Amino acid sequence: MRLIITGGSSFVGAWTCLRAARAHSVFALHHSTPLALPGLSPIRADLRRARDVQRLSGLGADAVLHLAAKVKGPDAPAINRAMMDAVLSLGLPTVYLSTTVVHWDQPTPYGRSRREDEASLVASGLPHAILRPSAPYGPRLIGHQPGHTESFHTLGDFVRRGVVPIIGDGSYRRQPVHVDDLADAALALLGRGLAGQALDIGGGDALRFVELVDALASSQGRRVVKIKLPKRLFVWAAGRSRDFDPALIDAVDADEVVDNAPLIAATGVRPRPFARGAADVFR
Repeated sequence: MRLIITGGSSFVGAWTCLRAARAHSVFALHHSTPLALPGLSPIRADLRRARDVQRLSGLGADAVLHLAAKVKGPDAPAINRAMMDAVLSLGLPTVYLSTTVVHWDQPTPYGRSRREDEASLVASGLPHAILRPSAPYGPRLIGHQPGHTESFHTLGDFVRRGVVPIIGDGSYRRQPVHVDDLADAALALLGRGLAGQALDIGGGDALRFVELVDALASSQGRRVVKIKLPKRLFVWAAGRSRDFDPALIDAVDADEVVDNAPLIAATGVRPRPFARGAADVFR
């Protein structure tokens, strides 16, 4: 199968391209930094440019894995909408990587943008599937420099230093999914046929944030000091960072727990528990 994978230079995109290339011909789209990995055909393209989209339509691809998204900034919804429109214009079966943020009770611009993208894909009538990951994590890819630092790599750096700041009381639950399990699920959906599924995917267990920190420390045989700080400080800091969205930080108190049963039935992929993958954050 010949696949177009958008967002190929992101952390999740790079790993997905690498795993896809084991069985498929992959056109890895990047916006600035090319993805130099074996088995890939890197293509510099901006999905907001008609000439670039026209070039993609001539590749003879069989399907699209749409992973590209802008998380932060007032222009993010418009950019995401333009990219989805471009992908739909290719008229190909599409797997869209959305997010479990769409389920959060507290609205965020990012969550609203992803819900709009999902609705556009459903309305298109194309064969499709929607995959909503919870907090992807995994090892750094040697030689790859994504546009922003992944949150779990930042958290791992704090664990290495032995002191970890915690947003609020740290009791909110998360279900991080290993990037390999996420990529394998997306590829399995393509292989088994796209029937309009909308599936959540998380790790094999749900943990409180303080428990995630302990699992990371334990994977390195370390003990850490956890310092609980007011959420407003993190919201303020996120507004001055390129890697974090203040609206998402402000809504962090909500639990993010998913039911993997439909995902397992549809793909055969059984996501690993966090304790089994935590050490990969430090690789």
